[in-house]
Formats: sequence, C-alpha cells, structure tokens
Amino acid sequence: MAKPKENQGVASSTGVDSEKDARVVSGHAARYAKVYSFFGFGHAYNFPLWVIFAGGMLAFSLSRLSDLDFDHHFKNGFALVPGYWYYFHAGPRRVGMIMHLATVLPAGILMVLQFTPVIRKKFITFHRINGYTVLTLLLISNGAACVVLPHKQGGGSRTSTQTAEAFLVIITTVGMAMAWWNIRRKQIDQHRAWMLRTMFYMGTIITSRVINFISAPLISRLGNYSGVWSCDELDFLYKNLQVPFPETEYPQCLFPNGTMDSSLRVAVEATELLTKPEQFGSSHIQPFGANLWICIAVHIIGVEIYLGLTPRETERLRVISYEKQLEAGYANPGSAGLTVDRWGDAEKWSPPPK
Repeated sequence: MAKPKENQGVASSTGVDSEKDARVVSGHAARYAKVYSFFGFGHAYNFPLWVIFAGGMLAFSLSRLSDLDFDHHFKNGFALVPGYWYYFHAGPRRVGMIMHLATVLPAGILMVLQFTPVIRKKFITFHRINGYTVLTLLLISNGAACVVLPHKQGGGSRTSTQTAEAFLVIITTVGMAMAWWNIRRKQIDQHRAWMLRTMFYMGTIITSRVINFISAPLISRLGNYSGVWSCDELDFLYKNLQVPFPETEYPQCLFPNGTMDSSLRVAVEATELLTKPEQFGSSHIQPFGANLWICIAVHIIGVEIYLGLTPRETERLRVISYEKQLEAGYANPGSAGLTVDRWGDAEKWSPPPK
C-alpha cells in the first residue's frame, strides 16, 4: 500500500507546482497588462508593435534633429554621404532640404503621439490639433522633397531613386488626404487604416537607411559597380575636404593647360574606401534606389497584413462610426466615408443587431 501513497504524494506535489506556475504566469501577465493599459492599449498584441514601430519613428526623428544644424552637422555628419553636399550647399535645393528637415522631423515626433491611445482617449482636442499639425507638416515636407528630388547625384542609377521618392510623395499625400476626408465624414475605421498606412509609408526611409548599410559593403565585395560623377562634383568634394584633386585617377577631367573640365562626367568605382571619398559615396549612392523600392514594397505589404489581421478592431470602429454618423444625420450611416461597400462590389454593411 506504500506505492499508492508515494504516487499520491507526487501528484499532490505536481498540483502545487502547477498552481505556483499559474500564479507566476498570472503575475507577469498582470504586470504586463498594467504597462500596456497605462498607455491606453486594450489588447496585449498592440503594445510591442507600438514600441517597435512608433518607438523607431520617435528615435530616428529625435536622432536627426541635429541635422537642422545644416552647415555643420548635416554637412559633415551621418546624414550625407560624400558628394551630396555639392547639390545642397546653395540654391533652391538647399532651401528645399532645410524645409524638408524642419517639417518632417517634428512631424515624425508628433506622429507618435497620434498613435498613443491614452492621448487619443483622454485628450481628444489635443489629438485633433496635433493631427492637423502633423498633416500640415507632412504636406510641406513632401512639397520640399519635390524641390530636392531632381538632383542627379550618381548618374543613371539616380532615376530609380527619383521614381521611388516620387512614389513615396504620392502615396503619403494620398494617404493623408484619405485619412483627413474619412475623419471629416466620421468614418473612424477608415481614418485609422489610412493613418496607419501613411505612417508605415513614411517609415520606409528609416528601413532603407538600415538596408543601405548592408548593401554598400555588399556591392563593394561583389565589385564591378560604378557611378557617374561630373568632374565639377569631384573638384568640389576635394576642395571641401581641403585635399588635392586626384589628377592621376581622373586625368580626363583636366584640359592640357591644367584647368578643370567641369562639364565632363567620369565613372567612379563603388567601393567602401574611406581614403577615396568619391568611391565611398558611390558605394552608398548606387544601391539606394533598389533598397528604397524593396523597403516600399515591404512596408506596403506589412501594413496591409496588419490591417487584415485586426478585423475586429475595424468592425468595432465602424460601429462607432455608424453611431456618430447617425447622430450627425449623414446619409448611409456606417458608410458615409470612403468605404468598399460604396465604391466596390462588397455587400452593403449593416450594423450588428443589439
């Protein structure tokens, strides 16, 4: 009869351990719930995504505020690879870049507040004012980006970057317009969707910066990649660095009398060599267009996956939209904004029975 007692003791011990583990798990879950509830989140899965993406946007925007010191930090720091200062040191592109930085960086910081639920719930007036501020700053930023966009650093590869940057300007402007119109029509579910899309589209620049630090050494190792620079760009770069022009490497840039042929263009090897700044710059410029297109695709797909995985939140907000639109006397309450059932072949939405 001893063995059954021994088994009974083991079972009893196992039960105590299970209860202890349950209490530990419950304790951790409760602490985690307090953390995400403090920021206004109602679901556990939202908070880590907010930390990663909103935190990334905030960190990047704060870290780049020093670029507003345009003639010092921006000129000499991380923001510019060798060669870019030629295009931004004077003229309309200088003004455009300063305006772009002065608007997009504050917008990136304020945008994080728009996606913090506790602010949206407890400080609705601030949320509205902040929202219009972010939209205004981003629109100015996009306009300034269009001034900067036409520069031709890098030669033929610049066209891929220009089209990617122009595409970003278009989709972020459309996203902001859609978000604004839907909130004006009290279509909160679509306002959420388009604001999320716009924020993710804007985040493309951050991801492309990271990818570029991987691709630059990669193409250097692969070899046989080159950019096209004007002799005037090379001369400006070396004068700015207070280093003699490398006549032996680019003899075609000089006339027989030793003067510079500013209009001539030469091939510059894309290699990460700090001793050769033009080659280092070329190694970062050449892959940037491809990187930007890849990141745009990843961000577009990623945000649509997230929206597709949160249908209950979309439905909850649509019910709220229905109530607000019904109260305001709108036609087609629940679908007064830009919804699929009004413009596509989806079945007409109707509120759930009470």
